[in-house]
Amino acid sequence: MWFCILIVCLISFSEANGLEVINGNDAQKGQFPWQVLVASSTPDNNDVVCSGAIISHDWILTSAYCVYEMDSVTVFPGIIDLNDISGPMIDAKTVIVHEDYNNKTLENDIGLVKLESSLVFDETIQVITLSEDVIGDAVNVTISGWGHSNDDQDNLTTILQYATVPTIKNSECAKFYGSDVVTSNVLCTHNSDLVKGPCLNDGGAPLIINAGTDPQHVGIFSFLGEHGCEKNYPAGYTRTASYLNWVKNKTGI
Repeated sequence: MWFCILIVCLISFSEANGLEVINGNDAQKGQFPWQVLVASSTPDNNDVVCSGAIISHDWILTSAYCVYEMDSVTVFPGIIDLNDISGPMIDAKTVIVHEDYNNKTLENDIGLVKLESSLVFDETIQVITLSEDVIGDAVNVTISGWGHSNDDQDNLTTILQYATVPTIKNSECAKFYGSDVVTSNVLCTHNSDLVKGPCLNDGGAPLIINAGTDPQHVGIFSFLGEHGCEKNYPAGYTRTASYLNWVKNKTGI
């Protein structure tokens, strides 16, 4: 069972996995109450740190990559600062990976975590609504995650970061990754003027529309260009709307 009390352990995982939002802003307490830290351990004792989103008292939505073939998964809700984890730490009771997930192409990159104990909602722990809309291009959306502000593995920040980025056409995104990767189930973002958005291994991070007014979950961060965060490649996300029936069937929510 994955277990670690010292925050040093979490920080070291973040350094190893490069969680980051480039050119982001510090989140405030309660600003993203649906955001959780997802810490997993592989069978050969490698640690993986990701993000996820609270979709009910008992379920977390994340990427398949973050929980695929993991020995243990633990969720940390209600936190902003990795140096101040005052909220609960809950192990996974059940992990569900999409049946058609492809670990090489990241097709159907979506996973669910059922918690051992139910969450108690307050101002820092809340559910996020799953959007039924297929988001088009040129729509401003918000991504949030922990970690660095650039590719420098020593430049770690422990405060949850967020950035607003525009969506782009799938045809534009496919120029970088190919149409076999950028399918209709994928949503992409790209800020052409300034490198801004998620970074490598920020898997599972929720992409939100109307974050400050009527927040809705529209995507799960899945992939980025292999040359690093600062090369300004588009970021790819699993489209929430494409998998609503799958989520409902698996969770009953």
